[in-house]
Amino acid sequence: MVDPNRQSRYNRGMQNVSETVAFYTLGCKTNQLESSAIADEFKHRGWRVVPFTDAASLYVVNTCTVTEDGDRESRRMIRKAKRQNPWARVAVTGCYAQVAPDAVAQVEGVNYVIGNNYKQDIVNIIETVPPENGPVIKVSEMDKSRVMAGASLSAIDRTRASLKIQDGCDFKCTYCIIWVARGPSRSLPMPLLKEQLADLVGQGHHEIVLTGINIGQYQNGGDLAALLKELITLPGEFRLRLSSLDPAEVTDGLLNIAASSEKICPYFHLSLQSAEDFILKRMARRHRVSDLYRVCESIQKQLPGASIGADIISGFPGETDARFDATYGVLSDLPLSYFHAFTYSKRQETPAAEFPDQVSDTAKKARTQALIDLSQEKNFNFRKNQLGKTVQVVVENGQTHGMSEYLIKVDLDRLDLERNMLVPVEINQVSRENTQGRVLV
Repeated sequence: MVDPNRQSRYNRGMQNVSETVAFYTLGCKTNQLESSAIADEFKHRGWRVVPFTDAASLYVVNTCTVTEDGDRESRRMIRKAKRQNPWARVAVTGCYAQVAPDAVAQVEGVNYVIGNNYKQDIVNIIETVPPENGPVIKVSEMDKSRVMAGASLSAIDRTRASLKIQDGCDFKCTYCIIWVARGPSRSLPMPLLKEQLADLVGQGHHEIVLTGINIGQYQNGGDLAALLKELITLPGEFRLRLSSLDPAEVTDGLLNIAASSEKICPYFHLSLQSAEDFILKRMARRHRVSDLYRVCESIQKQLPGASIGADIISGFPGETDARFDATYGVLSDLPLSYFHAFTYSKRQETPAAEFPDQVSDTAKKARTQALIDLSQEKNFNFRKNQLGKTVQVVVENGQTHGMSEYLIKVDLDRLDLERNMLVPVEINQVSRENTQGRVLV
């Protein structure tokens, strides 16, 4: 039952923090970008954006639902927001809100549940629809069309910017529910993306990350290779970095374009998830181990020295010790510069959650740690191979370090550089902890 005095208590509690909004974002880079775009819209409407740890009049929790752990963390942050300011309103958006709106609405303290279809309208909803009789729920089935209404465009931080080119996914991996939460793959038209990229370059950004849920599925007047070919014709000193790619979408055409221009970072992050054929098939992935070797060989042939990263899930149902050892062996053999190891966690309403041969938590934890250790060793070896080389570094916040085109954080030997400068740097020292360089200008 709704407390009839709730609104008056809210008004009294907000006397000193009115029109302030704080964000907490879970999950992928696309979520991070969308939160940034929503924050910009709040600013344009006169709201003041404050840190999530501050007392705000409104908290926005942008959720992830890849695993049940993500759902749990989302609920925890909702409760934390209410503890920080009991009179604040809380709006929950993102993939958890999309796939389980009723469950989200039942979390104590929630005032708005806003699905992915309405993310771009969140400010209007907050300002025009008061939660007088319980939580306001604005969720609808994801649009099945191939039309993407608009772009979320904003800098994630003050140096590296992101450009959302695509949303949704057409594939139904057995561990994943994102195809439900985000809908089918749809892409923005090239002319609009070119215009928005020009705007970012004009703002002084030297590195722009092309992001989406599955950017390898980009298709609007051409594929991802065609889009890159168009974008690199823009004038200016900038480079493009691709976010995660399905190995099946790393085509010869894409590599030809990447190799043809210094405006495309020699960097590929592959969504491997496993390196053992039985597990890959069970995951409903479209590649096999032989494809991993072929793709990595093609990358090295076209772009010698390129950085190749990967995502790996450990402890997927059916992953025996022998199958894990096979994955570990392939990862050791592949020319990877690093990989992110994720521990499998059940996501209800996915086929994998019902598989009978679940792996114990103890085994999953040990396997994840083994993969982390292997990744650290491979990354150290990759960085050692950079010694003596000259790389192009974008100076980041603080002016004491920057990011190279190979996604290596480099500590710089000068403090007089301006943030967001693009400078040549000679790598002169590498340890397990860091990479250091001498600025050559």
